[in-house]
Amino acid sequence: MSEQMDPSRVNSIAELDMRGDSEHKFPNLRAMGFGELLDTTFSLYRKHFWSFLGVSAGYCPAMLIMISVFLLDDPLGRGPKVAIWIPMIGVFWGISVFVISGLIFASAEVYLGRRIKIGAVLRRVGHRFLRCFAGSLLIGLLAVLLVFFSSGFLVIIFRVLLEDASDVVGILLIPFVIVFVTGWFVTYGCFFAAAVLVEGKSGNHGLWRPHELMSGAWWRVVGVMFAILLLRLAVGFIFRIVLGLLLSLTGFLDTMEFLQTTNLTALWQLLTRQPEVSFPYLLIFFVNLGIDIFTMPIWVIGVAVLYFNQRIRKEGFDIEMMATVKGHRSEA
Repeated sequence: MSEQMDPSRVNSIAELDMRGDSEHKFPNLRAMGFGELLDTTFSLYRKHFWSFLGVSAGYCPAMLIMISVFLLDDPLGRGPKVAIWIPMIGVFWGISVFVISGLIFASAEVYLGRRIKIGAVLRRVGHRFLRCFAGSLLIGLLAVLLVFFSSGFLVIIFRVLLEDASDVVGILLIPFVIVFVTGWFVTYGCFFAAAVLVEGKSGNHGLWRPHELMSGAWWRVVGVMFAILLLRLAVGFIFRIVLGLLLSLTGFLDTMEFLQTTNLTALWQLLTRQPEVSFPYLLIFFVNLGIDIFTMPIWVIGVAVLYFNQRIRKEGFDIEMMATVKGHRSEA
């Protein structure tokens, strides 16, 4: 634990305590195992469902922009309007960063015992959006370069050592590298956003902050992140099957269209593979969009809880909170 406490790291609890116990309760901060972390994640989502859903609904404009461009052009911009997709992808990335940042800050607020106020969430994210956007873009580019170079390096090494098995090994290694780097990117990017939004870190310090929290525990942290993401996918898959069956039984979709609703990449396949728009495919699009909006808070809350869990393990964050609150109470 650091000898001096950064006031920005405990500001939320200090304000919470000054408002009195009638409205807020001091959070029970402690290091958690994987099972307890998942339980906390679902508990926070259940208690603040509508607030989280309201923030997550900001994801709608991004996908509606994509589908509107699809309606005006050939699939995925292969026609003369291909230039439209360049700024649209930037807009989509920006909206996604804004929504995820809002969910991270909202998750931090409820984890620390405060209520979610949509206005406060929008103001905080709006003031620090450029930091989050630039940082996430930089981390994303680093992740792409890491996948490219590490995959190529591993394939070359195994081609030299195992000439006969080089193709098979490459086929197996490249997906593994992509999956691990994706987990690293999501975890590192979300920890960066949390450092900027919750701790008030600058862009440079925020980029270094995830390394501080994850050092010595990279595999464990990324592994937990993977488990959270898989859980989110499993929940979404169940909802896709249920809604797809209902739409199929009521005659809105046929068997092949029902199978399309269960595809986790259906949102993007509709934009790349369908030569024309029809009601069933638009229905599939909006069903998948609704499910993604519904399940998105699960993994974002999970990564926010994981972020605080790492602060407790690495820095004694829970002890800092108790000391700060006791100090404010004694001064009062």
